[in-house]
Amino acid sequence: MPRGGKMRDALKDGRKQLGGWVNMESLIATEIMAGAGFDILMIDQEHGPGDFLSAIGQQQAIRAGGPCGACLRVYANDINVIKKTLDSGIDGLMVPMVETAEAAADVVAACLMPPLGLRGVAPGNVRAARYGYEKDHFIATKGQDVFIMTQVETATTVENLKAINKLGGIDILFIGRNDLASSIGRLDDQDSSEPRELLAEAERKIKESGRWLGGISAHGDSAAVMFERGYDMVIAAADHTLLHDGAGSLVRSLADR
Repeated sequence: MPRGGKMRDALKDGRKQLGGWVNMESLIATEIMAGAGFDILMIDQEHGPGDFLSAIGQQQAIRAGGPCGACLRVYANDINVIKKTLDSGIDGLMVPMVETAEAAADVVAACLMPPLGLRGVAPGNVRAARYGYEKDHFIATKGQDVFIMTQVETATTVENLKAINKLGGIDILFIGRNDLASSIGRLDDQDSSEPRELLAEAERKIKESGRWLGGISAHGDSAAVMFERGYDMVIAAADHTLLHDGAGSLVRSLADR
């Protein structure tokens, strides 16, 4: 059931992936976002309010709304959290704060079934195997049909990128620019030279490794600019910010009513 292979094929063909966050745990908002034409939607359960059951509902809304990939960011690099998330049938998994090669290896092991990894298996029970209808395929792929993303969010991670890049099984390294700046005490000063240089170093090391590069657009650094700079995947919008910005803009435009 997971369609991570389609995301890999698109990137192998040189097709840049445009993504959106779905943070609101709203099935209607998720379906609307899916209909907009994004390549992927990222259900955020690191900072969003969702749980394992709502993840299934949001995936169903994504499928109903359009053909985009359904991805999810978990809140921790925890084998049990990852197992439950993968069992929901997600196409792509994102794990935050993966700072070392050992931590990255833990992510891969949690995603793959024995003998490739450590993931627990219940093919007759889980949505990822269509509750047993795709049991044989589920067992044969051993989790390799899930697109795996780990985040680069600290200066320590940037230092360890050479070792992380040597590890197999991770599809894309995804930079979280806010946490990256925060890790050197510059969250409120991201336009200064130090955080900009750290971001550039992370981008360079990932691109030089041959890995796909992902990130989040920001004010003054649009998705179009990031794609030109070599990014393969950019998450450029979120359901709650589109609502926030659209509502605020409308009210401000009528301030003199």
